[in-house]
Amino acid sequence: MATPGVPRTPTNPNILPSNKFALQITSLPDVQYWCQTVNIPGISVGEALRNTPFTDLWSPGDKAIYNPLSVTFIIDEDFRTWFSIFDWMTSLAFTERFDQYRSLAHRIDAANKKMPQFSDMSLTILDAKQVPNIRVSFKNCFPVSLSDIILSTTFDQEDTLTSDVTFRYDVFHIERI
Repeated sequence: MATPGVPRTPTNPNILPSNKFALQITSLPDVQYWCQTVNIPGISVGEALRNTPFTDLWSPGDKAIYNPLSVTFIIDEDFRTWFSIFDWMTSLAFTERFDQYRSLAHRIDAANKKMPQFSDMSLTILDAKQVPNIRVSFKNCFPVSLSDIILSTTFDQEDTLTSDVTFRYDVFHIERI
């Protein structure tokens, strides 16, 4: 039953299109062009148990826990997209020698000149009229996982190869544009 005096019609009846977005990655321009999917990460808050003689009660905790940022991108025929992330990750972990970390200098994010291991990212979501509506800004992102590339003679020639990359970050902010 409707509550008297409360309007039932939303102020904006348009649904959010799931394929109208643009991902900006300062230090990965190839990946942002070939991006196919991206998530807006979830968030959870820790919880604290309060014991009582009758029923255990819960209170909100003191830390926010952000889910990872996941991006699926198309692999171009020169592998620029995949190698840009692979090179970033091997520079962070210096898999063969200590001076690999120096290679981060070539991909410095203008906002993070002193910390080249990080890059800021932003996701712009368009409304039903193709107008920027929401911006999600991620601070101090870095890749933690890059998926395999599967090649197979059973794939059709039209099949597009994709890869997934997972990022961690400090915090994200959502704003209306």
